[in-house]
Amino acid sequence: MTDMPDSGKDPFGDHGDPFAETDGETGDEQKKTGGSRGGGRRGGKRKLPPARKTAFAAISAALAVVMITIAAWLPVTAAPLLLVSVSWNLAAEKCGIGYGIASVLASVALGFLCSAANVAVLVLVAVVFVPYSLLCTLLSRLHVGYGRVPTAVIRVLSVAAFGALEVFIVYNIAGALAGVNEYVDIGSIISFIAGGNFAAGYIGVTVAAAVIFVLVDVVYCYFFRKVLDKIK
Repeated sequence: MTDMPDSGKDPFGDHGDPFAETDGETGDEQKKTGGSRGGGRRGGKRKLPPARKTAFAAISAALAVVMITIAAWLPVTAAPLLLVSVSWNLAAEKCGIGYGIASVLASVALGFLCSAANVAVLVLVAVVFVPYSLLCTLLSRLHVGYGRVPTAVIRVLSVAAFGALEVFIVYNIAGALAGVNEYVDIGSIISFIAGGNFAAGYIGVTVAAAVIFVLVDVVYCYFFRKVLDKIK
């Protein structure tokens, strides 16, 4: 007879995870050396049992839903939504990519139910902060941070390009909404910024967005690392 599958098997574990670290060190070796890249924290996530990972991801999703609701119903948007990204990526960092994605999907679905009256916040969450969280997770797995000059340059360029892409996406979405439901014409606003020159206004907005995204990413990385260091 064949053996029964292990009931404690982790369905979202790092088996087959394309972004998982594979430094060739055992758990004991990582304890002694902290990992060949100083990644002792990521080695630690593999030691969490599936039940604890599930609980961690559920808490992460719940915090994200609270932040989305705050952003939807109070006159503050950017800070709570940045904390949403922190919550998602903490789940991915501590528990694995699968748990991070599960946290994103659950919190976005519940966030839509709690904040359906605020379309702007929902669009920001779905179009800006979900992709930004995925980008941050990818860069983290590739060890692209601000600790060294080469990786800092790569991260700045990646985030700046992401900011420019977001301007293009948001502009097209806003244009579609303006045509459907008489929303604010963002094209007119961009033209107004540059004195009627749409091309100059669009370039200016894109550059400004790229700079803002980089500054926000620096704050995010600092805050994320501080929170991660406090979590056992």
